[in-house]
Amino acid sequence: MVESGITGMPAYIWFGLFAPARTPEPIIAKLNVAVNEGLKIPEMQASIAKLGMETRNLTAREFADKLADEERVWAAAIRESGIKVD
Repeated sequence: MVESGITGMPAYIWFGLFAPARTPEPIIAKLNVAVNEGLKIPEMQASIAKLGMETRNLTAREFADKLADEERVWAAAIRESGIKVD
């Protein structure tokens, strides 16, 4: 991004799990617990660490907040860069 003249952008990638719109909250909560528990398994942690990555166990609300933050950051970058969809 810096080479393109855009500064202040985050230099990381992240992964998340999404469900269809209007998925009932109890199902979202159950999936969130299952995924976060799975990420705590030592073998999973070791596999992720081998890739040079680390995990962050977020609640569904925290993940939604993360998405909102990402949208603000990237919307600003798009405006500043003048990127247009063809």
